[in-house]
Amino acid sequence: MHRFSNVFVAFICFAFFGIPDAFAESEVHPFLTSKFVIQAGYYYPEENLNLRVDGSLGGENIEFDFDEQLGFSQEDDVFTLEMTWRFGEKWSLRMQHFQENRRVSTVLKTDIEWADRVLTAGSSVSAGSGHKLTRMFFGRAFDSSLQYDYGLGIGIHRIEIEALIGEDIIINFGETAAVSASGPLPNIGGWYYYSPSEKWYLGGRLDWFQVSVGDYAGGLVNFSAGANYQLFKHVGIGLNYQIVSLNADIKNSNWRGRVESNFSGFSINLSGNW
Repeated sequence: MHRFSNVFVAFICFAFFGIPDAFAESEVHPFLTSKFVIQAGYYYPEENLNLRVDGSLGGENIEFDFDEQLGFSQEDDVFTLEMTWRFGEKWSLRMQHFQENRRVSTVLKTDIEWADRVLTAGSSVSAGSGHKLTRMFFGRAFDSSLQYDYGLGIGIHRIEIEALIGEDIIINFGETAAVSASGPLPNIGGWYYYSPSEKWYLGGRLDWFQVSVGDYAGGLVNFSAGANYQLFKHVGIGLNYQIVSLNADIKNSNWRGRVESNFSGFSINLSGNW
């Protein structure tokens, strides 16, 4: 979180420098009226990846904390992009994308069973993990007041999670689950935003699903809440707190096991609207 502290202070300085004039205005923030909104910035999450691959060597299959046991840093900075397109008085299409890849060389602390082989403690290995999330959400707003924007909708999440030790891919969630088992993962969701003035925009959104389809059974939460301050006519700065959590059991010929992936932390972004 130390890397985030500087950008957090910068956001506070930018935003509150103009707060007296902001609340004196009567218009609303342009996020509530613009046809297109784009937000690009950096996400500073704490990450945790727990895996289990069921093998046939006997004994209990214990979940493996991929980050802790291989010495990955639990904090990273990830580029993130979000876009909103309002194509009618009540209708909108919202998109989000981020991805990260981590690599490390380490010595195993304990024996690890992956499928039908054992990696012994003391072995020197190279390891890596990758996460990719693409979200599309189709929503309908319910309120006609200029100061409020809230509604419900449906969407899909395309999630890919890869974990490897050496040259062996031990899981590839995007291929074995999201493509061949259940396709893009569906979700329902909603949002609520409020604009007290033309400078400020506050609120949050929540996507959720809990499904059992084909070889896949599990759930996802994608939650974000924060604020945006309009610096200039078409440019703003935003601060959000986001949680992305996936829990899944997989019963597939390529991979039988479980994955738990959690991201949580702040993001800061620049926004454009027109």
